[in-house]
Order: sequence, then structure tokens, then C-alpha cells
Amino acid sequence: MARSGDGKQRSNRRRRNNLLQQRVDDEELHRFIARARRAGFTNHRDYHAAFVFGEAELERRERHDLLRIKGELGKQGSNLNQLAYAANAGRLTVFSADDMRVIHDAIAAVEKASAEIRALLA
Repeated sequence: MARSGDGKQRSNRRRRNNLLQQRVDDEELHRFIARARRAGFTNHRDYHAAFVFGEAELERRERHDLLRIKGELGKQGSNLNQLAYAANAGRLTVFSADDMRVIHDAIAAVEKASAEIRALLA
């Protein structure tokens, strides 16, 4: 065992003098705890430590793909909204009531998918 003044090198634990910290609000903490549980950790502090020491990683590729899908859904939703607006304004008269129902159902589906992706990204 190393003793004071003996010139021996100390363990790494005793030389840990850097602290990693991040202040978060209640909702951010709850989301972090939920991510820790989804990653298989019962304690969010263990998840934080595993992340710091490289034992857990962010799924960056999955997040990137979800962001791209969310962007595409936004474009499709915008197109559907423009189509529905034009039909409701009377500029397009060739749509049947059934066509309008399909358009509104598609808008609802895009909004639902976007909400689910936003929840996954949180």
C-alpha cells in the first residue's frame, strides 16, 4: 500500500479530480430516467456513469434517420394541408366526399406519426 511521502504512484481513483455535471429541469430529468430504463438501467446515475465511461452510447444513426423521416412527414403533411385547403376553399371541385375523407385521414396519420417520432426523439 502506498503511503504519504513514499514516492509511489497513487491509484487512478485518487487522481480523479474532474467532475462532469449538467443541470436539468424536472422534465429533462424524467426523460433521462426514462431513457436509462429503456437502456436497461434501474438507476439513472448508473446510466450516466456507463455513458461517461463508454459502456453506453447514444444511438446517433437511429436519431438521424428519425429526424429525416420527421422532416419528410412534415413535407407530406404540408402538401396534404395545401390540398385540403384548396378543396375546402372550392378551388378543387373534382373531389368526392370520400376523397375528402381520405385526405383528412391521411393528415391525421401524418400528424400521429410525427408525434410518435417526436416522442422517440425526446
